[in-house]
Amino acid sequence: MASSPLGPINHASTMQLLVQLISTMNSSLPDHDFSNLQASDFVRENSVDPVVNKINDYLLNHSLEAKYHGIRKRFWDMLDSVINLKKSDLYSFVPDDESEVFGSGHVWTMNFFFVNKTAKKIVFFACSASRKFRYNPEEDITKTKKEVGSSDDEIFKMEVDTPMLTSLPRKQKPTAMSLSDTWFS
Repeated sequence: MASSPLGPINHASTMQLLVQLISTMNSSLPDHDFSNLQASDFVRENSVDPVVNKINDYLLNHSLEAKYHGIRKRFWDMLDSVINLKKSDLYSFVPDDESEVFGSGHVWTMNFFFVNKTAKKIVFFACSASRKFRYNPEEDITKTKKEVGSSDDEIFKMEVDTPMLTSLPRKQKPTAMSLSDTWFS
């Protein structure tokens, strides 16, 4: 029996999960087409801890926590209230070539799926960071970091999109709602 990160490839439940993950990505990132993805394009995360640590390190870092005290706890409490982390399977999408999928210029990207099969819910967490300024060798760049601004906030921009499927009915198209608007309120 052939296996994949999503489960045995010949099981209907594995194929259904693959379709749901691809549909979620296509719905959430409409500028991209993920229709040709295969089960092998995903990685099953064995534990929630490394995922939590990566999101905390890259997105909810210490400087953000210092600026918005309690942001980590509020984020994880909100996510847990939506998906129930203890009852969820975690998957990540890590393309072979990120620039081919998401375009060039990203410093890093994260694409995690929190899947609660019992509640029939999926949360797709996509986050990327790119430089605000890109070097173009044809242009004469004379500004120094001090002239541009020396803080990371002025040099980098970050896009966070946490759309979620609130349910997975059989004949209904996925709908997305974003958590990002409520983070900093």
